[in-house]
Amino acid sequence: MRFRIHTYGLAVIVLLVLGQVAPSAQLPFAHGLIQSSCAPWDGPAIGLTLTAEPAQCERVTGPYISMGVWRGLPIHAGQTVKFGGGSDAGFASRCTKEGDCQRAESGSIVFEKYEEGSGARGRYELHFKDGNTLSGSFDVQWCKTRSVCG
Repeated sequence: MRFRIHTYGLAVIVLLVLGQVAPSAQLPFAHGLIQSSCAPWDGPAIGLTLTAEPAQCERVTGPYISMGVWRGLPIHAGQTVKFGGGSDAGFASRCTKEGDCQRAESGSIVFEKYEEGSGARGRYELHFKDGNTLSGSFDVQWCKTRSVCG
């Protein structure tokens, strides 16, 4: 009888620990940065880097989402940007670290608020080849960097 209680207690502890670990498997990428960037053909673009923790310009650590928009500029509040499936408006990738990224097959970014030089707020939904979907909201601050395209 004592062995069964011990096994049951261990099972409860394992479930409690897994319950604490599982939500962190898909981090809420709600923070980050937005800045001027360059499109693949060297035209103007906007780049967003979403992180689980508040980020500083040029210092993104840990897993992150990288998104870029190069069609429909300048961006305005209320704008939806869709990419993938024949659209060439931008891209999104999930990254475990710099240089280790997986591109989304399709997705959308909704800009609820957008102020160039200040920041942006909105939501995103990204679909990946492995069947996973990442979605959430973001509130990002403008990172003042110089992008020379062309």
